[in-house]
Amino acid sequence: MTTSIFARQALSLRKTAIVLIAALILMWFDSKNSEWFNPVRSTSHAAMQPIYEMSLLPSYAKHWASGSLQSKEALRRENMQLKSQLIHAHAKLQQQDYILAQNARLQGILSTTKPEQFDLNLAQVIGTDTNLLRQIVVLNKGKQDGVQVGQTVIDEDGILGQIINVYPNTSRLLLITDDQQSVAVTVKRTGQRAIVTGQGIPSALSLNYVFKTSDVRVGDELVSSGLGGRIPAGYRVGRIAHIKDGQADNFRNIEVTPAANFIDNAYVLILQDKMLTKSQSSSQ
Repeated sequence: MTTSIFARQALSLRKTAIVLIAALILMWFDSKNSEWFNPVRSTSHAAMQPIYEMSLLPSYAKHWASGSLQSKEALRRENMQLKSQLIHAHAKLQQQDYILAQNARLQGILSTTKPEQFDLNLAQVIGTDTNLLRQIVVLNKGKQDGVQVGQTVIDEDGILGQIINVYPNTSRLLLITDDQQSVAVTVKRTGQRAIVTGQGIPSALSLNYVFKTSDVRVGDELVSSGLGGRIPAGYRVGRIAHIKDGQADNFRNIEVTPAANFIDNAYVLILQDKMLTKSQSSSQ
């Protein structure tokens, strides 16, 4: 015999009604005296605690992932900021080193001059000659600054060359390393006279007309002798670097390392004779 569906529904409604009535009675007793149900309430809360924690895991994971990403991004930004500050600090140090080097160079230039004989005209190298085969540079001082053709130019280490052209605000300096330039010199150790000529490169000079029997050695310093009156005496020209005796004649092949800096010299000093300047001023 099959059970009627209506009887099953009636049984379910009866059970639901019984549960609701029991719940209402328990709620009424709880409202009158809640202490009776505290043990039950505590037990139920303890039983539900793992379920609460499991339900919060997605939220915890989300917050952890967000915090981790934010911390990584903050560290990356801080790292980039520190790198930028380090680069700026290195740049400032390089600039300070350059300024200190330039100051030391200028002090060296001034210490090598003879103020009782020459007026000192500090000039800056602003360019090179258009003819790359010539050892010529352009200075930022000209006729308005008292620069004249033939004046000698030095740096803190030695002789650079002579002025060959003068314009109102600039001038051209022919370096002694040019293959058409020569300087009368003296071997400082022995006093022997000779001629130094350029080879067309900024790193080497030649010492000419020195006999094989002459007392010259590697390391001997050469200074200008003043012979001919073109270049003042007593300024460093170079130092003997290599000596080779030729077989074709009685002269030696001697290579000289220049004393002055011909590669990256930014400032130079033009020597202007005081006596010549005074005589020109009086004639005017």
